[in-house]
Amino acid sequence: MQFFVRFEVTQPANVSNADLVAIWQREAEAALGAMEAGAVTHLWKVAGQRVVLAVVELPSAEDLDRALGGLPIMRELGPGMKTEALPIYEYTTFAADLNEGVHGGA
Repeated sequence: MQFFVRFEVTQPANVSNADLVAIWQREAEAALGAMEAGAVTHLWKVAGQRVVLAVVELPSAEDLDRALGGLPIMRELGPGMKTEALPIYEYTTFAADLNEGVHGGA
């Protein structure tokens, strides 16, 4: 199952800039490891924002929830992290379904 995940980092008042960078460095190591393992298939940093976008491939929504909960940045920043996950699939599948009338076509 594929998911599009948006991560938004807000620096809590009790976290210094140095601590935020150290946490993000640990997160970067974990993210690159997930890419090597194939769980993260695409990963981008939004320029000028504390936002990261990812395409994640895991067997289920439960596995995604577990994986996100184990991330260093989620564990260490807690309420300073906001995520949004959307299940996605290939557009070509949707287009084929349209041609087959799956979505209510005549």
